[in-house]
Amino acid sequence: MKLGTIQDLYTRSGPFVTVHMDVSRNTEDAPQQMDARWTTATQDLERAGVDKDLIARIGERLHQPTDVPGEARRTIVAADGDIVFDDIRAGHSIWPETTVSGPLPDLSGWLHQVDGQVPFVLVVADREGADIEFYRAMSKPDADRQTVDGETLHITKVPQGDWAQKQFQQRSENVWQQNAREVADAVRTLCTEQRPRLVILAGDERARAEIAEALEGVQCDVEQVTAGGRAAGSSTEALWDEVRQVLARIEAFDEEQVTDRLLEKTGQGSGAARGLPEVLDALVQGKAERLLVDLRAAHDMTVNPADHPGLALPASACNETELPADQVLVAVGAATDAELSVLPAEQTKGAGVAALLRWDD
Repeated sequence: MKLGTIQDLYTRSGPFVTVHMDVSRNTEDAPQQMDARWTTATQDLERAGVDKDLIARIGERLHQPTDVPGEARRTIVAADGDIVFDDIRAGHSIWPETTVSGPLPDLSGWLHQVDGQVPFVLVVADREGADIEFYRAMSKPDADRQTVDGETLHITKVPQGDWAQKQFQQRSENVWQQNAREVADAVRTLCTEQRPRLVILAGDERARAEIAEALEGVQCDVEQVTAGGRAAGSSTEALWDEVRQVLARIEAFDEEQVTDRLLEKTGQGSGAARGLPEVLDALVQGKAERLLVDLRAAHDMTVNPADHPGLALPASACNETELPADQVLVAVGAATDAELSVLPAEQTKGAGVAALLRWDD
């Protein structure tokens, strides 16, 4: 992901309060369980000296409905008396819940969910039009959804052998193609506004093919799946099984590409940095294009900012002598507009922290 998207967060002076909590509503007793966990978290924040009014506002946010089906995590960061970051991510997370007040935000739990998620447009089409939704991540639709309804006149071909069969067939063909073009135009506009990585076409086979042809040249990948449709009784579960398979394939491909680049640069002896000290020095110079981090390994490492003069950190962190390395890497990566890939240690050449460089000395 592009860390520059959270750059404004680090313009605050700090300290920062971070809450990363399960807000799922997928079981009958989920609200009661959350109340109990928030009571414990509230006590932790009070002991840390966090203002009670701010704690109450964070709690109010956490208890708001998410409209996300299934499991979900909410990450809230507060600084200077305000809530400055609030994001909900759908899906299961193995990262532990976090409630902490410190000189830097603790976003590793959030990053663990965000990294690798592919923004996409899902188009479920038939010969009359399509339902179009933009997803920033799996199971998290954007508020902007739309339906394109085309013409229905002569949408069905007349029986073979009818005296007007050729004339009506041609009219049907024209209507189908026009409807497909209208859907494609709406998808192009959405792609320009939201810049998804992928368009997934589902529904009627003929409609999918026509829309795919009309989308030729669009600035993202276009994939088709066979499940799902607009008709009553179409299997939503089967559709999402195929969507998940497409996204998993793309995520695996992206991870492989990044790992291959690191191996190539490491083999060449230039264009890559390995190990925490070397990566931090690259960040000071603004050379790190993409950080490759095992967040769990980095969380157990510490950084003394004095050992790396010039690290772009908020005021609350500058005079600290021991900071969690994952928090420092994210903060400085955001300040220098670097990207981040969450990778296990074996794919960072065993160092836990590595970086691809914009240039080499």
